[in-house]
Amino acid sequence: MRPADQFGGTVRIAALVVGAVTAVLLLAGCGPASSTRSFPTTGAAAPVAASPVADSDVAADGATDGMVTRVIDGDTFVVDGGTEVRVLGIDSCEAPTAGGRRATRAAEDAILGQTVRLTAEPGVDRDRYGRELRYVSYAGGDLAEMMVRADHTAIYAKGRNDASSAVQARLRSLDGNGRTCGAAATSTKQAAPVVGNPSPKPQPKASPKPAPRPVAAAPKPAAASYANCDAARAAGAAPLHRGEPGYSGKLDRDGDGIACEPKKR
Repeated sequence: MRPADQFGGTVRIAALVVGAVTAVLLLAGCGPASSTRSFPTTGAAAPVAASPVADSDVAADGATDGMVTRVIDGDTFVVDGGTEVRVLGIDSCEAPTAGGRRATRAAEDAILGQTVRLTAEPGVDRDRYGRELRYVSYAGGDLAEMMVRADHTAIYAKGRNDASSAVQARLRSLDGNGRTCGAAATSTKQAAPVVGNPSPKPQPKASPKPAPRPVAAAPKPAAASYANCDAARAAGAAPLHRGEPGYSGKLDRDGDGIACEPKKR
């Protein structure tokens, strides 16, 4: 064999050995028990899914959901857990009035027993009575907008309206009739029912008035006769009727049975 051929064969054998060793090392590096060395990645990392919110009643904008358990009046109600909520932006008639009763019934028909969404106005939380001030959405839309359309509810104007200016403008455009509340309801207490036919209360008897005593006519003097009517009148006997003492035909000039009649004027 020529030296050149011998050298070329040796080189090829060495290359094959190096290649085999390199392959073994590479295969060993890809196994699960390989080195824990990490390498930085280039480019954006894959997004990580956010864990679900623990309280499913809290919306992304901070609004909360609650079921209405009691309606106090047209603009105030209670949700489960006992929280009292006052609707932002409106003012319904007080519950004891005729308008207040209409407002309460309207709110009950809309939200009682239903789940509503309560949204706070930024910077506004509770009123001076501790009630949460919230915008209220229900299955039919916005509760304040529904209520203010009726004459039992108006836009809030007793003091500072904590609703936003945009909400106030919207409510004002819908409030075309203000409020008509009427007089407060009278007491509903009723008298106990009467069993049977009640006996009428005895009325005090009035003392009978004494009957007027009859005035006895003055007795006419029993004169045998009178010379004329002047004498009969002077004696108090005139007029004289036929059959009476002192009557005579000469004194009865017209013959009607009455003598010495009063003189006609």
